[in-house]
Amino acid sequence: MKMSRMGARPEKMAPKDAETINHKLLVQAGFVRQLMAGVYTYLPFGLRVLRNIEKIIREEMDAIGGEEILMPMLHPAEIWKKTGGWDSVDILFKLTSRTDRDYALGSSQEEVVTPTMKEFIRSYRDLPRMPYHIQWKFRDELRSKSGIMRGREFLMKDMYSFHLDQADFDRFYEIAKSAYLKVFSRMGLDAKVTEASGGDFSEKISYEFEVLTDAGEVNILYCDSCEFCANVDDLSNYKEGDKCPKCGKSKLKPSVAAEVGNVFDLGQKYSKAFDMKVANDKGEMIYPIMGCYGIGITRTMGVIVEKFQHQTKRQGTRDIPATSGQRHRSAVG
Repeated sequence: MKMSRMGARPEKMAPKDAETINHKLLVQAGFVRQLMAGVYTYLPFGLRVLRNIEKIIREEMDAIGGEEILMPMLHPAEIWKKTGGWDSVDILFKLTSRTDRDYALGSSQEEVVTPTMKEFIRSYRDLPRMPYHIQWKFRDELRSKSGIMRGREFLMKDMYSFHLDQADFDRFYEIAKSAYLKVFSRMGLDAKVTEASGGDFSEKISYEFEVLTDAGEVNILYCDSCEFCANVDDLSNYKEGDKCPKCGKSKLKPSVAAEVGNVFDLGQKYSKAFDMKVANDKGEMIYPIMGCYGIGITRTMGVIVEKFQHQTKRQGTRDIPATSGQRHRSAVG
């Protein structure tokens, strides 16, 4: 692809309002242009990176039984009111139509996927099911100054799983976590499986996939001797210098990190909210167990830039990994 046909050219100077490496380099290299805080246009090379990331994700989600669908971005207020999210989710973009109907721009898809799958899952024979989609999301962030790592509009992969019982969910939960580590490894990222709170989604412990980077916004504690890692912004029961609660061999070290993915045990919260029942093998009607599994695609692209910018500075150029082994080199310094 010739630069003259891209409709964009590299910039010698970084944007004056750019606070992060990914924002500076992606604009300078001609990968993105910022429309406003947290909203970007992805130019041909930037779009190519997103598509390569999507390809890796699709391959790994399909490998564990995922079924790709596409859900809408515009949601009626009623489905969010069923779960209480209309009032409790403070980052939800809300709008009113000319006919005075209230809508939301999707910040997540639990309220859509549950009533959708209710039509197709009637008994234990239909389980488990793992629909996923790749779609743009919207969140009314107060601070969108981390480049494409924290956007008001961003691309994300969401998978949802439906299970007959907790044992089947637990089995798949571990499979999904392993698949996520494979996804990030294929992108050259060493992601740490990190304990965190369930936030708005669940009262149970969740797991985030954190990549160590100075551009991150998450404070973590991790162990050098094993795989233990915890988000201390969410969980206050761990402190720097404590012995690792998992192996007991090393003291916990602090770092900042960027979250590139997460997995949640949703329990029966959403199946109960939408009265989604299935028949078990005894003919009893029960609420299925649900899980959700997210990967921030645009955020991951930003993290890749942050992680690889140090080695490329030594070469006098900026190499933006396109996650497929191909790199676009652009002299911007």
